This record gives sequence, structure tokens and C-alpha cells, in this order.
Amino acid sequence: MKNKIGAVLLALPMTAGGLTFFGVRTEASANSAPAYWTGADGSGVVAVYDGGDCPIEVKNETLTFTIPDLPLIEMGEYRSGVTAEYELYNPTSQDITLTLFFPVGFRPDYFEAYAQNGTLLPGAEAYIVTASENGDEQAIDVSFRHTYFSGRNTTGQFEVTKQLPSDSYVTGDFYDKDMRVTRYSYTVTAPSEGAYYTFCFFYDCNPRKTQVICESGVTGTANGTGVAYAYLDAGETREITFYAVGDQLTSSDIRTKLSVGRGGYAQEAQGGTISMLTETRQTFAEFVEDFRPREQTEYGGVSELDWYNAVVAMLSSGESGMLFLSDDLPLLDYLLLWCEYSLTIPADGTLVNCVSAPLFPGIEGENYTYDYLLSPAWYWASFGTLTIRVETPYYLSGSSLPFSEVEGGYLYQRDSLPMGELSFTIRSSQDTVVPYDAYDDIAPTIVTALILLGVVVIIALVIAIIAVRVHKRNLKKIAEQQERLGRGRAQEGRIDLPDDERKDDKGS
Repeated sequence: MKNKIGAVLLALPMTAGGLTFFGVRTEASANSAPAYWTGADGSGVVAVYDGGDCPIEVKNETLTFTIPDLPLIEMGEYRSGVTAEYELYNPTSQDITLTLFFPVGFRPDYFEAYAQNGTLLPGAEAYIVTASENGDEQAIDVSFRHTYFSGRNTTGQFEVTKQLPSDSYVTGDFYDKDMRVTRYSYTVTAPSEGAYYTFCFFYDCNPRKTQVICESGVTGTANGTGVAYAYLDAGETREITFYAVGDQLTSSDIRTKLSVGRGGYAQEAQGGTISMLTETRQTFAEFVEDFRPREQTEYGGVSELDWYNAVVAMLSSGESGMLFLSDDLPLLDYLLLWCEYSLTIPADGTLVNCVSAPLFPGIEGENYTYDYLLSPAWYWASFGTLTIRVETPYYLSGSSLPFSEVEGGYLYQRDSLPMGELSFTIRSSQDTVVPYDAYDDIAPTIVTALILLGVVVIIALVIAIIAVRVHKRNLKKIAEQQERLGRGRAQEGRIDLPDDERKDDKGS
């Protein structure tokens, strides 16, 4: 993206329309199945400004978490959400226009549970953005964008400024819109005997000028020799296509073989047929566009620009080509949804921006945890006061910030941004216990207990051995002292002296 990231706005949940961001493994309540559900990490809204460092100041920001209900307790209409209201000030003599993004995320696990119950979680309509100037409030149009995010099933930190949708076609380390793509298509029939077979496409190329892509992934190697492959069942006939991006492969560069088993290249199959159908050419942009999904959802479809950039990001990361080459289009599961809108803050003026979105916590037993990144707000030119309200009939059992209990919920206030992030946990009652889960593996706990018991026993034995030795040494010393004292004790008018003293007396 050519635009400069000028500011990151308020912390908002990366959830909306039944979507969540990171797939975090958490334990559900006793009445829920499956046992673990994904939650929603929060991030900031990013403001993109073309004029260099963004001069906009935040005078104050108020985050209001309204939590009248908790997921999966009641399967009716879900109403929990967050509203962020913040006052933006433009100290310059010119109007400032910002393009703003905030990540919506991925669909949570319990979306399907609600769908099966006949209840839909809030969708695109739940994203409401307004702007108020001099008391005049206007609705702001929002659009939805997509980017590729490989870490949806990880808990690694999400760097929002590095994941933004781009307003131009990106160029990877290798891929370019106008590069040539040559298709090599084969019709392959596997022998009827046996179980599985692998069709191998061996090739030689300059890896700086050619990359071969197929359903098994990007297959090039550093020395330019590679193998692409596809699997077949016994007796199956398939049309299998390989794509050379960049310089075309010659016939002498290509060798094919049908092997026994899956992934084995050594044993060549007996029987079966291989025939080459076509060899066609197109640009890389046309090649990518051929696989773009055309389906429309409530968030719209995946645009040509976003799809192209997602494919380039996916291929550049070394991910399997089958993410977008297969009919199932699993690449869709790695497309992070974003909300985009624009604001213009008048010269030497103030604008109040309000953003509302649903809330989808991670669930572990009776704990409902909400996590939000506050640190991105440091990107503003300056930041004033921060107020966070949690309005709920439930109980705050823990938080990274010191909330005060007030009527109707909890309150946090500060004259500046706090250090660290926001994380708080809500419970439906004050005294709850995480229920026993029969699917939990207790072996690690038993092993740990046995190890600790062994350590305790060893320590006790060492202490006992040392104590015995010390006791014996002390007894020996006492006996020696008593013996010396006994020798000097008067017995029947005679004094027993040590032998050396007797010798001295005789000598004298």
C-alpha cells in the first residue's frame, strides 16, 4: 500500500457478523458441545493518511462494552456489542481525509450452533459507523474487504498495520500481473489393481525465472529441479494440470511417471495411461482471476483486487497451491474480513466518530474472556482521556486494568493511554467452577504428580541420611569426651592419668 499509516484508532473487537479473528482453543460450559470454542481478539482501527505523519489528535475516547447476554447460555437473539466514541481534532488549516480500516475477522465456532438453533448471530448490518459535527450526526457508508492471513489457527500476535488491504495490486518477490503462465494438462488413468497412485511431474528450470504450481503446492527447489504431483485412486481417471509461471518449460525439461502409493516416487506403476491434452498460455492475473469465487454474501463478494493480492500473499508464503486451485476453494477460510470507511475532519475543527460492532468472547468453562489491543492508539499525534465502561448484569472476575464497580457494571478511567492491553473475564455467577470434561486427557497431570512425589521422596531420603550421619558423628564426639573425662576421674584415692603423662612422671 502506497498510503502512509498515519494513526491507529480505538480498540475494537475483530468480530462482527458472526466472525472472529484468532482460533483460540477454550473450554465451553457444561451444557455445550463441542467442549472448546473460538473467541475474538481485539485490535485497533487503522487510519491511512496520504500526507505523511497524521496530525489528528484524540481528545477523548470512550469504549462501552454492553454485555446483556453471553453466548450459548440462551440461544435467542444475541445483543452483546461494543461502541467506541472518540473526539478527533484537526489542528491544521486544511481539511484532513482519512481512510479507516478495522478487522472483522473469521467466523466463530459457535456460529453453527446458533444456525442449527434457527438463530443467526449479528451480520453485516451490525456494523454501524457515524460522524457528528456540531451536533449533526450522519451515517457513514462502510464496505468490506479481504486479505490473506495464514495465522487464523494460531495465537501469535496480530500486527494490524502489516495486514491492511491494499489499494493497488501487490508485487511479490517473484509474481507479477503480466507474467506468463503456461498450463500443462494431462489425462491420467491409474491401474485398477492396488489402492493409491501418484502422478509425478518432474521438471528442470531456472527457479529465478520459473515457478511450477499445482494442487500439491509451489514445488520449485533452489537448484531448479523439482517434482509436482497429484494423487489418484485405483482405476480413477483424472485431468491433472500443472502451471509454469514465468519462462515456459520445454519438452526436454519435463518428465512424467505414475508411481505406486501416495508420495512414493521410486516404484513405477505397471499399467495405467498418461496423455497430454493441451498446452495453453495466459497472464498471471488472468490465471488467478479464473479461480476467483463469484458467490455473493451479505458482505459482498471477494473483489478482483483483494483476491489477486490474497493469492500472491499465499503463494509467496510457500503455502499449498490447492488452497485456491481446488474446487472447494479452501483459500476462502484464510481470507480475513475488514471493514473500510472514510472520514474528513475539518480544518481547526472537531469530529466525533462512533463505531459499533458485536462482541464474541472466547469461552472456557464458565469464563467469557474479551481481549483488546489498546497499544495501537499510540499512533495518534496525541491522545487525551480514555474511559472504558462494561455494562453487564454479570460479574467481572478478572481484568488487566483496575476497574471500579459502579451501578450497572464496571468503570475504568485514565487521563492517558495505559501501558499494556485490555483483557477482562466475565462470569454469570461469582462462584463458578470449571466443569469436569470427560474428554480431557489427565495423563499429563498424573505424570506431573508422580514426578513431584518422586522428587519429594528423594529429598526426604537425602535429609534422613544426612540426619543419621550427623547424629552418629555427634554420638562419637560425646563418647570421646566422656572417655577423656573418665580418665581424669578419681577412683579409690587413685588418679588415672594418660600414658604420656605417666611416662613424664617416671622420667622425672
